[in-house]
Amino acid sequence: MLRLLKIELAKNKSYRTFWILIGIYFIFLLATTLSGMEALKWLASKGAEIGQFDILKVPLYHFPDIWQNLTFVAQYFRFLIGIFIIISITNEFSYKTIRQNVIDGLSRADFITSKVLFIIGFSLLATIVVLFIGLGMGSIYSPESEMRFMFKHIEFVAAYFLATLNYLLLVMAIALIVKRAGLSIVILLIYPAFEWIFKIPLPDSMEYLTEYLPYSALSNLIDIPFPKYVFIEIRDVVDIKDILVNIAYIPILIFIGYKSIANKNLS
Repeated sequence: MLRLLKIELAKNKSYRTFWILIGIYFIFLLATTLSGMEALKWLASKGAEIGQFDILKVPLYHFPDIWQNLTFVAQYFRFLIGIFIIISITNEFSYKTIRQNVIDGLSRADFITSKVLFIIGFSLLATIVVLFIGLGMGSIYSPESEMRFMFKHIEFVAAYFLATLNYLLLVMAIALIVKRAGLSIVILLIYPAFEWIFKIPLPDSMEYLTEYLPYSALSNLIDIPFPKYVFIEIRDVVDIKDILVNIAYIPILIFIGYKSIANKNLS
């Protein structure tokens, strides 16, 4: 497995697009997640209010709120990595790299495994970055520094890893099926709308089924947290049902990706 991961890294380390998209991803991630307090200060300077509540006291970076707030925002930048995954995979077909790999002795299962290992590695890296941002910003701004507050709701970080992993596996499956970068990116953009359209003809008693579709399932892991600051009730825990559904999708998405090339002509 380590050999396959090294092969995948060797393919990408000299690829300029990889470093550009990775750089943009982490710049956006850091800039957005670190600038929340500055955004609140700007809103306060413009006279924004939450009733009689001081907007500067919104606990964006307080433990334990920070974990849901941070992971919810961070998940919106995964599209940049999704674009890279698409380009990386479709280039394998455009430049016949996958065909050459198979000729050189790399099986199709090895090819899929190398992509999956890269996706797992990147998802883990992104999660570690989010974890350290949370610990750092929480330590600076949170009035509570006890361990019981610091790691309460830390499960949102694990949910972020799972959501990122499944999103990128979904991207991988799309790219392997379509094999064209432009069309794959378009499908990735409009795919959430397909799941919404699927819901329209269903009777009310069956609408819950759409929660089990892949994009809806990974989106359900982390609910939007900010309405609670205007006293609207939200779900502030990770539901075990959503975790199990997303875990079930891991082998399903990998299998779909593998079957899309298992018996196909790679020329």
